[in-house]
Amino acid sequence: MNRTIHFLALILLFSSVKVFSQTNAILAWDAYGMEEHYDTLKSYIGINGNLLFGSTCITAGFANNFISNSFIDTTMTKQVSSRFSSINRMGYDLDEGITYVHQKDTIFHIPVSGYFIALRDRNHTDAVFPGDLFNIIFQGNAMYAAKIAHLDGLNLNAMHYQQLEFGLAKVFPIYKASYSIGFALSLLKGQSDLAITTGNTTLGTPATGDSLDITLAANIRQTDTTNSGGYGAFNGWGLSTDFYIKFYDSTSEMSVRLDVKDLGFIRWNSRSVSNNLDTTFTFSGINVANLLTPGDSLTSLSLDSNYTKAYHAHQERQAYTTKLPAYINLSFRMFLDEENKMPLDAAINFRLFANYTPFVYGGISYFITNKTIIGGSVSYGGYRKLGFGINIGGDLGKGYLIALQTQNIESIVLPNNVTGEAALLSFKKFF
Repeated sequence: MNRTIHFLALILLFSSVKVFSQTNAILAWDAYGMEEHYDTLKSYIGINGNLLFGSTCITAGFANNFISNSFIDTTMTKQVSSRFSSINRMGYDLDEGITYVHQKDTIFHIPVSGYFIALRDRNHTDAVFPGDLFNIIFQGNAMYAAKIAHLDGLNLNAMHYQQLEFGLAKVFPIYKASYSIGFALSLLKGQSDLAITTGNTTLGTPATGDSLDITLAANIRQTDTTNSGGYGAFNGWGLSTDFYIKFYDSTSEMSVRLDVKDLGFIRWNSRSVSNNLDTTFTFSGINVANLLTPGDSLTSLSLDSNYTKAYHAHQERQAYTTKLPAYINLSFRMFLDEENKMPLDAAINFRLFANYTPFVYGGISYFITNKTIIGGSVSYGGYRKLGFGINIGGDLGKGYLIALQTQNIESIVLPNNVTGEAALLSFKKFF
């Protein structure tokens, strides 16, 4: 079966955590304590990137082989199907960006504590999907002989866009503590989008296997496929906002922070295609009278007129709007020792419009030296289940800080038994 077939793209375009400065609790440890070495400096440049995949059933090994176009054997597909439940979900994020932060008393005559400018590339996919759809794509329909495969309940969202963000922050000191707030506004350039939902959709295979009975109810929206390659593709525009509020107690070194991110939309242009399908048809194959000379039988065949007529009849080119997968995070931080060498980070977050479940995180780190920190974490939820992570951060001297983290270290040694993996990188240079 051709790997580019449409149903394959519906659920497995593997393309949850946004990385920016210290606004993400999950990466909060990366420079915590080490930035104090450069508290007299006024600005820094940060380069951030993260790759995250999670699912309730699709294993890390299966996902890696699919993305790399490697062979997927029967054992791997059965390891996925054995994990099916009434709701199967998956999510994928690939983000990278560069940020400039500057401490300043005023900007445009507005009293502030600092501002930042960020440029990012954002790639996000999420889906809930029926197990029968996965089976048909990767194992064929033989197992459904004399049965009905139920393909309803698919909800897929896949978007790729670029982001230019500008934000302000203000610190309000009080006795041995402080409050801080921040606000940011982003301009978005939409590169590509695909959104698919299915209603009453079934595939029936008679016991004889000589035909397919298809009932299809679906809504498909997609940006212009002739203009979707490369960063130069401009298929839409949008706006988004981020804001946060934080309380910090300098006596106990404890802080609590609430973040709201990616609250916005993208308006895809009028060259986009929308399809509302509600049809039934039977596919009984192609009749070839002579296998040695099949040309006459095939030259009269028109796939466009015979098998995709219903699809094109409901196709319209029109603009539409997509909500971003907004992110809400509540985080807490404190030290477990009097020497401030063992920070504890905890967080709970949720993403709107993203087929996401609440995500909880807890991690403990330790400063081996005043310039090196290591730690471990445990997390649950989001697009996958339980995960264990490790992190390491270091002050390289002369204002250079670096941090690495994974939230699923077990996926490295047990890729066929784990349904999530993550790699996160943060690099900063203070001036």
